[in-house]
Formats: sequence, structure tokens, C-alpha cells
Amino acid sequence: MFFEDGKQYKLIAPDVDELLRYFDHRSLDSTPSNPRLLAAFTSIFDILTPLTPLKKNDEVKAIWIRIPRGTIEDYSSFEEMKEWEEVETYEEYENRWKEDYPEEYSWYELVAVKSFDRDNSLRYYGVSLGNERVISVSTEDRSFFGNEGYYPEEAAVMLCSLILPAVQASISLLQAGTYNALVEKELPYQFRTGVIKRKVLWEYAPEAKESAYDGLSEDSIQEFKKLIVSGINDEEKIGRIKDFTANDFFRACKIGYEAIGKDCSGFSLPDLYMHYADGRDEGLTGQGHGLNAGPGIDFDSPSDWDEWYFSKRGGGHPWEVVPGGNSTHVELYVRNDRHDLDWLLRTGKINKEDYNRRMEKAGYYFAVAGIKRQFEAVSFYLALSSAGLPVIIREAEELLARFEATDYIGIVPHHFPTRYCESLFPEKYGTIIDFIHVYKNEDAWFEKIEWLPEEEAVLN
Repeated sequence: MFFEDGKQYKLIAPDVDELLRYFDHRSLDSTPSNPRLLAAFTSIFDILTPLTPLKKNDEVKAIWIRIPRGTIEDYSSFEEMKEWEEVETYEEYENRWKEDYPEEYSWYELVAVKSFDRDNSLRYYGVSLGNERVISVSTEDRSFFGNEGYYPEEAAVMLCSLILPAVQASISLLQAGTYNALVEKELPYQFRTGVIKRKVLWEYAPEAKESAYDGLSEDSIQEFKKLIVSGINDEEKIGRIKDFTANDFFRACKIGYEAIGKDCSGFSLPDLYMHYADGRDEGLTGQGHGLNAGPGIDFDSPSDWDEWYFSKRGGGHPWEVVPGGNSTHVELYVRNDRHDLDWLLRTGKINKEDYNRRMEKAGYYFAVAGIKRQFEAVSFYLALSSAGLPVIIREAEELLARFEATDYIGIVPHHFPTRYCESLFPEKYGTIIDFIHVYKNEDAWFEKIEWLPEEEAVLN
């Protein structure tokens, strides 16, 4: 047996959570279809028949279900918890139960997916509950499935069967016209999305201002503000470099590295770049490997730079001068107007005469990007600007709003990572660049949060 013999699972939160622990949401592989899993999925999807799919994906249906916590007798027994050396007294056991299940009901989002091929045959079906993938099934005849032999099928079938009454209860509330009001009123904040004005957060938590500055001095902030307000941060208002070389790029990198306190002594210009940058240089230095291998170029030759620049394979990260994750690195792009002008000519937005006239003024300039690394990004920008180089910084208005606390901070559900959440927030709040989790009993400014309404469930 997959489970302990004699275990009788009930429709209570502790048992649902115990079953969910058999699944690992980090596994993205699907398992082959079989009759038991299809039947378990179908039982749930049949109940969801009256529910309209999500606006953003017509193959997905989602609804909140509530599971009672049960009584303390339904919790792991006092004897078991003593055996696990987690508690010593019954009072500790009771407090643990109240801590794990403080409310009468626990909430879980149920998501069901049914995807079809072009010939209308079923291609994929899946169920997730509480952010765990319970069923993830492909009907395609594939030779390899990453979790074959490890898929907790028994737990999936058991869980889908167990929650059916709760799913039906939510659909019945929706049909009675009370479901959406209940969700809006009682859905726990841990699952909700909201915003708070950065200025309000700073009033309650002054240390948040220091975090937003990220090590930048007040003088640097004011210098940055002066440049942005002046309007100079505009491709049309900065100069161009006609004859650009690799060493021009490497020297700009050195200026930036010195501004952020990197030790630049003892390095040649290309070695300094390779030491501190990402290193995937697309053959620029001749020091790369694999896709970035190449003979390198003459670092003082404008023609060599042009040839490399316009024939790069696109598989590297030559501009990533401060490495990081997908959103936590700093780029020092080298831009050339020819890219945009070629596109304008190709799409008929300008004629050949306009193209030739504008190409006479075209050339290279720098663009700094790193909204999640404001110290490095702003320091690079200020240093290159002070050196007289043609440079802009991307998302300047958003950075300035962060420093002046005129923007909003996004509150995201606890199961969301605090990154890549921009799409969760309406345009009326502007561009939100920082995301956090909140805790009702810890954050003094909790009552100042503006909670966003949940997407309403709708009947067909």
C-alpha cells in the first residue's frame, strides 16, 4: 500500500495537507495518462462544468475551496507528536494545533486545466491544489517522463476524491450568488494581492528608505534627480561615438567598476571586463568557451568592432557587466542607431532619403539597465555621464519614484516569489518595481494596505 494501512482520510485541513506533502511543485514533468488519473480528474472537472474559464486562459478553471480544520482530535495525536519529540506537554500540543490551524477553515485554490490539440483531441489535463501540482498528465505518446516510477498516483486519486464535496460546495455558493462576496470578505490576506504607498511604508519603517537607496548617498540621489529632471536622459539629446572600439567599451566598464568600488588594479582592460562581467562575451575577447568561443578582435579597431557588433550570434551576455539572476544583474548596453533606422526603413516608416540623412548623425551610445540593482546601475550612469560619455539609464522615472517614495510597492501572495509580479497590478498604480510579503501581526503598516479585488468567478 502507498499509505499506512488503516489510515482513513477525512475532509479536514490536516489530512488534505498531509496528502499535499506527497507532491513537489518544483517538478514540471508530466506523467503518462491512465484510467485512474483520468477518472479522478474528470470527477473534479465535471463539478466545475458551470464555471467559466479564466479570462487570461480559456483552458483553465479556478475556484477557491474551504476545508474545515476539524477538531484537535483530528490533528496528529499527542502521543505521535511526543514520539517525534516536537512537544512535551498537552498544552504545547494544543498550542501547536492552534498555530498551524488558527481559523475554522483553511483556504485552497483549486485549478483545473484541460488542453486540446488542433484536432480537438485531449492533449493534457492537470489539477493543482494549494499551489501543488496534484495531477499533471500528458496524453501524448512520449518515450520519457521525468517522474515516471515516482509519481504519487495513489495520493492524487485519494486527494481528488476527498475534496469533491468542498468543490461542489463552492460551485453551489456561486450558483446561489454568494461565493464572490464570501471570497472578497474572508479570503486570508496570505493569498491576496495589494499595494501600499512607499511613502507610507517609510513612515512606519524608516529602515525601508535605506534599503531603497541601496547604498547610494544622498548626494548621488540628488545628482541623479538633477540629471533626470533636466531631460538629458534621452537618446535624442545625448551625443554619439562614430568610431567605436572594444577598448572604448572596456574603458566605460572600468569607469563603472571604479564607481561601485571594485578593485581595478593589476588588470588589463579586457581582463578587467572578463573578471567582473558575466563572461559570456560572444567571442569579443577571445577568452570565452563554447558558444562564446572566438579569436577575439583588435581592441583598437573600429572596423573590427563594427563587424563583431553587427554579426554577434546572440547567444551570450556581452553587456551583463554586473552578473546576477534574471532580474538582478546590471547591463551596460552599447547601442547603435542603425538598428532602429534599419527597422524604420524596412517597415516603410521612413524613406531612403530620411534614412541616409539620419545615418549621417548615427553612432554608438551607452544604455545602463538594472532596476533591481539601483546602487550599481545609478553609479554606472552617474560615472559615465560625469566622464562625458553619451549614456542613458533605462526606467529612470521608476528609479526616481522609488527614491522619492512617490510610487507603490506591490503586496503579493505568500506562495508567489517577490519578483516578476508586474502583471498582477493594474496600470492605474503605475509601474511597480518592488514586491514584498506582509504579515499581519508583524507589520505596523498592515492596515494601510489597499487590497485589490479578486477576479470574480462567473457561471457559464
